[in-house]
Amino acid sequence: MPDRREALTNISSSLKQTVLALEALTQPDDEHLPIGMRHLLHAIDRVDVAATAHLDRRAAQ
Repeated sequence: MPDRREALTNISSSLKQTVLALEALTQPDDEHLPIGMRHLLHAIDRVDVAATAHLDRRAAQ
């Protein structure tokens, strides 16, 4: 079973692949997709921060 950091890193990677797929599917008349993409990118950033928080705590000790 993966540890928390590894699981979060895997989730982040999957979400980044989803972003690429959504970008490829986006059409000029899509009005809600850009907002959804911004929310998804923000979620990826939060997952990345959570994944590295444990490393930051260990470095501070």
